[in-house]
Amino acid sequence: MYDAGTRPEDYLREYAEEFGSVEIDSTFYGTPPPERVRKWAAQVPDDFTFALKLPREITHERRLLESRALVDEFVASALEFGDKLEAILIQMPPDFVPAEIDAVESFVHELPAGPRWAFEVRDRDWFHGDVHGRLRDALGTHGVALAVTDGPFVSLEAMLHELYRPTASHAYVRWLGINNTVARFDALVIDRDAEIAQWTEAIRAAAPQLARLAGYANNQYAGHAPGTIRQLYAALGVAHERPARIEQPSLFG
Repeated sequence: MYDAGTRPEDYLREYAEEFGSVEIDSTFYGTPPPERVRKWAAQVPDDFTFALKLPREITHERRLLESRALVDEFVASALEFGDKLEAILIQMPPDFVPAEIDAVESFVHELPAGPRWAFEVRDRDWFHGDVHGRLRDALGTHGVALAVTDGPFVSLEAMLHELYRPTASHAYVRWLGINNTVARFDALVIDRDAEIAQWTEAIRAAAPQLARLAGYANNQYAGHAPGTIRQLYAALGVAHERPARIEQPSLFG
């Protein structure tokens, strides 16, 4: 999606000319220094936003325990985005199971005010039984969105059902697909028309309950993330201008 000859340091600026938000993966590996956050923010228009993954030390290594100081450090840096901060995603590992619900309840209770938060679990057992109600209550009480994903972890039906009943005034959607199913990322190679129709219906149904919705596509979803987002724009009737460019990864927000 970049002009020929574009330097890597200019990718973000050109990306922001077409799309409205981006999910930053690099923050999963560590808290960005405030000066880097300010540099990112300076490269994009005022209405562009960034979603950040909480570092894996908090989610995967400490599994939410004894991590308040790390969360505070991360939030202090993230808030350098100002109005350009879309949300912070708490992405838990696939082996994070319902037996750890106490950690979730304690963690979300102590989340710093300011950012919008989203919480993602990948074990399907979170979505039935008593623990499902406890998860939704914990998130809803503290205004945390339950992130919904289209991927290999939880059924599409269950994810759509959660979007119909958001736990916060904002929603966070991820179209992930399955890793290693696509060899090249320059064209749509998996037909996702049926899924996009279902997501479109769910987004429209949830919209009256939401102040905003952010969503992000992976290349593995259909072979070409920008193409996926453009399909969603078209299905939802979102006005969109496409610069004449070479293609690469994208987002929806």
